[in-house]
Amino acid sequence: MLDIPALGPTGPYRTRNRTTVTDASGVPALELASVPGLVVSHWIDQLRASAPLPVAQAADVLAKAADVFADQEVLGDDLDAHERRVAELTGTPLAVVRECDRLITATLRDVARTASAARPAGCAQAGTAVSTSLPAGAAWRRTGDVFAVHAAGNSPGVHAMWPEALALGYRVVVRPSNRNPLTPLRLVTALREAGVPAAQLVVAPCDHATADLIIERSDRAVVYGGQDVVDKYRDRADIRPQGPGRSKLVVAADADRGTGLELARTGALYHAGTACTATTGVLVEHDPAGFAAELAATLAEVTPVGPMSDTALLPCMPEADARRLATALLDRAGEAVVHLAPRAERLGDAGSMAALTPAVVELASPKDPLLAYEMPFPCVWVAPFERGTTDVLDGSLVLSLHTEDLGLIAAASELTSVSNVYRSRPTSWIHPDVPHDGFLGEFLMRATGLALADENETRSDK
Repeated sequence: MLDIPALGPTGPYRTRNRTTVTDASGVPALELASVPGLVVSHWIDQLRASAPLPVAQAADVLAKAADVFADQEVLGDDLDAHERRVAELTGTPLAVVRECDRLITATLRDVARTASAARPAGCAQAGTAVSTSLPAGAAWRRTGDVFAVHAAGNSPGVHAMWPEALALGYRVVVRPSNRNPLTPLRLVTALREAGVPAAQLVVAPCDHATADLIIERSDRAVVYGGQDVVDKYRDRADIRPQGPGRSKLVVAADADRGTGLELARTGALYHAGTACTATTGVLVEHDPAGFAAELAATLAEVTPVGPMSDTALLPCMPEADARRLATALLDRAGEAVVHLAPRAERLGDAGSMAALTPAVVELASPKDPLLAYEMPFPCVWVAPFERGTTDVLDGSLVLSLHTEDLGLIAAASELTSVSNVYRSRPTSWIHPDVPHDGFLGEFLMRATGLALADENETRSDK
């Protein structure tokens, strides 16, 4: 049993109250500290009183943290041992864990550029010193001091996002998921060893009531969760809910069908089907039933293996949990046509661990609410599509259109509830210059108008 402490402003913090976390086979694997509300509240006061990391130094510090994260032992584990431990704990394929860790280190090394990506052209960059020589214009300023992260446990990759806040001068409190406290613990330890003061960055595992307290005591917060989280915080300007992605692929009649099938397969299996950018819905313009059958056939070829295998593509979990999810999917499908039913495939050499195989379900209408229903494994809902009905595509984190029709792409790009629009790419495609659900800086920063120079120097003749 690992003993996982919190990380407070003065170092590791162990508590009497602990949460036992089981691994992917259901066996207790670690005990996680549970920080009480009064302690967390005091920590946030200390964060707020701490001077921010100077923006001019942040890039070098975070780049050094990438080297510590990737190349040094942290808490007794080198990166390979850490990644194996995370895969065994969460049931996430080892290859996915490694990919996410590469994303974390790449983001740390590129933070100087990514942190400026959201800055309007008319703003001086963050950290610009106030001076009476500044002409009339604007500066890029924080909207607060303390940023809270209620992390998800579906993918280690969620921890590639929030270090940008440090580079912008925020102090950060991370409330890790019980499913995977190891990745944020390694990352925060690496950041501290690289030079981020402990009083600017803490890890606070806690119960739900204390998690709510963290949100209320912080100036800005990003919160991961289901539709209930989105509904709870949708009207809060200081909170950015990260809910279901409901990412969709459109396969138009004018595009190559074989390529469309490969796009659907790749998107469905991305990060074992657990990522918000994994493909949930596929809308097909010609013969959706045939497409669903073909997709089912190719996904049925995926071999269920344990997370440590190099060929692992599916999530693993205790067999009882896998059976529960498979049953829930079939119950939800109701009268829909199930082309590929999920099953809990017990892994003989792994005790009670099971891999959960993919599902493909055909819907009669693109307006069926099941098209947006996400499951934590590769599950694809296939529905018919007609041009001129792009409204059914709204509400998608990522929308990929496999088509030659630029007019259709233009219409989809105007949908207000679609964050990312791609052409003939998997919904899971990422690029450092393409924001994920907008730039984080849009949420953390704002333009502050300044006119500090002598009025005679800034006046314009009209």
